[in-house]
Amino acid sequence: MTEAGPRDARGILLRGAPNGETWAYVAFALSPVPLPGGLYPEFSEARRGADRVAAERTWLAALWTDRTTARWDLRFISDPASGRIETVVIAQVYGADPAAAVRAAREALPTLARFPAHVTGTRIEDTTELARLLAPFVPAGGAIAEIRKRITCRTLTRLWGAERIATAVSRFDAHEPSWTRIWAQLAAEPRRTVVSVCLEPCSAPPGLAEGLTMRAQVFGTLAAPGPPDPMYGGPVPGDPFAQEAHALYEAASRRCTGRLHRARVSVAVEGDGPVSDVLTGLIGHTLAPTSSGARVVHPQSWEEHQVACGNLLGVNRDWLPEAYWQEVPPFLRVPSAGQLWLSDPSTVTALADLVDADEVAAVFRLPHEEPGEPELFALSRQAPSTPRHAAPAGSTDAGWADFDPDA
Repeated sequence: MTEAGPRDARGILLRGAPNGETWAYVAFALSPVPLPGGLYPEFSEARRGADRVAAERTWLAALWTDRTTARWDLRFISDPASGRIETVVIAQVYGADPAAAVRAAREALPTLARFPAHVTGTRIEDTTELARLLAPFVPAGGAIAEIRKRITCRTLTRLWGAERIATAVSRFDAHEPSWTRIWAQLAAEPRRTVVSVCLEPCSAPPGLAEGLTMRAQVFGTLAAPGPPDPMYGGPVPGDPFAQEAHALYEAASRRCTGRLHRARVSVAVEGDGPVSDVLTGLIGHTLAPTSSGARVVHPQSWEEHQVACGNLLGVNRDWLPEAYWQEVPPFLRVPSAGQLWLSDPSTVTALADLVDADEVAAVFRLPHEEPGEPELFALSRQAPSTPRHAAPAGSTDAGWADFDPDA
């Protein structure tokens, strides 16, 4: 694939897609704005944290677009030698040809560059460096994982028509979480590690909220005690899982409206060996501390490993059919003539990907530091002095079929 394109494509990395379209990438290196030392009795750390979250929400709301092929990737790349974290936000947009892709990228730049006051952004205009940031290394087998919403499938104690199986999707329930512990653990990792958070703006699918409301009503019925059993005389107790599913579907019916995002969180390490359970577990707990609603998933096959690497290296959001479905049995994963309504796979997959504004504020946290805390972030970026084994960033529509995971 070539990077040749329109004359005004300076600082824009162009990649061709299999269908003849073009993807354009632009990026900014991010650094936290240092705060002066001293005490701030009128502005507590909690107040500053709330102000940061509000500013990041406003910035992301301004970035939202109905362009169906735009994504934002916030990635943190550790450097074990210095103990610092390199932070970059990458925008990926689509065009029917190189010129259209360049126009789309330039249209996105002004809003993208209006970072909140606690962050400084420096445009990366070297496309070679941008390609390095997209693909700092190729993850070996077992060296990549994703943090997903937990999908739970249970057999109900009460029938709904002919159905006795139900599936529910948890949510990222953190309220204005701090990523400080995540960044501290990332900086301390002995191997170079990447944490990538990808957001794709989208509108709520037609009819989704109504379908969720109907399911919430069904689960509410199953969660309540039923009529007395004629054989035993006592009332039929409500189903415990239906109570959990009712709360999740009721909340989802309220939040899955209007402007949403689809999200992916990837973690990968350089070299042999699996990703850190401490780091991935910490991210999961930070995103869903109340309900344990996050789960670390690993590719279950060589094919899924390729897809997971393509997600990270190409800013993709492709589905991993074995890993993402978690404990849901295969017969509930694809639509069929006899599909059970309480485990509808299209509804489950939609909920597993979608995040509302509160969840976005949990997963997409820009770097910041507090006075007196260790300095974790690199304040200036430089290309490595020696070449590293990195994969070229490729089309978002194709996997990484030609790389060696053991290299």
